[in-house]
Amino acid sequence: MNNIIVLFEVTVKNGKMDDYLKMAGSLKESLASAEGFIRSERFSSLAAEGKLLSMSVWKSEECVSKWRNLTAHRMAQKHGRINDFADYKITVVTPVRTYTMTDRTEAPADSNKYWEAQ
Repeated sequence: MNNIIVLFEVTVKNGKMDDYLKMAGSLKESLASAEGFIRSERFSSLAAEGKLLSMSVWKSEECVSKWRNLTAHRMAQKHGRINDFADYKITVVTPVRTYTMTDRTEAPADSNKYWEAQ
């Protein structure tokens, strides 16, 4: 079964980045111990000041639902909506294919053919 990937794009209000990062950091321990949590990473936009992308990977949609409804997470959501977020978008996806430089099992045939010729 494929993992579930949650992409959280947030634009933080001017002057609120430190507050947002502190609030997000307060969830780190709960997130790490959440059922089905695999990993997460956060990225800063090079094109839009104050925009971040957080990507979390989960074992199942059920695990994502449990995290989404965790009281501490709901409180952080409320705080963010009221105080820190100018805007946000959440996208939930399942991978179509996953491959690396060395594990080409799921890579498209044309891609493998190209790299084999190099």
